[in-house]
Amino acid sequence: MNKLLISSALILIIILISALGYFIFQNQKLIGQLSKNPPAAESPTPTPASSPTQKASPSPEITVAITQNAIKTNIAAKNYQGLIPYMASTIEVILQSTECCGAKTPAEVIDQMSYIDDGLPFNFDQNQDTIKNLKAKNSELSGKFIGISVSKEHLVAFGLDNENKIADIRMSVSWKLFSY
Repeated sequence: MNKLLISSALILIIILISALGYFIFQNQKLIGQLSKNPPAAESPTPTPASSPTQKASPSPEITVAITQNAIKTNIAAKNYQGLIPYMASTIEVILQSTECCGAKTPAEVIDQMSYIDDGLPFNFDQNQDTIKNLKAKNSELSGKFIGISVSKEHLVAFGLDNENKIADIRMSVSWKLFSY
């Protein structure tokens, strides 16, 4: 009787451990999927109970200052996903001195942003002498919102469209590539 009870308990423990392992595996798989394709919580859809006379406006008008502040804040926090609401539907991405990238969706841009990770933190003071000189000497940077790495030489430059959304991003491991 004792052997039967011990055997039953061991089988039950093995089944519970297997089930726990399975649920942990499924949880990790789900986390991986969500990190690649986050849920679209930024743009809520109107409910059927909403009045037909209301305009469907997901957010207040985005200004240059709001977008620039979002860029500074999210880059400093390494929260590139936080930039998605401030991006156009297609963004031109250039990784300086590479063959990458061209037109990308916001989700694809987020994957490319790791290019500047080693340069964090960035200084986005547009009155900084280096940034002023880069804008004056390089037409492709003249109208951009530029950040230069505080600890290294990385550069990131954001171009905005007429809706003040990010339309293009240029990244470089060295701002000196532009100082010709």
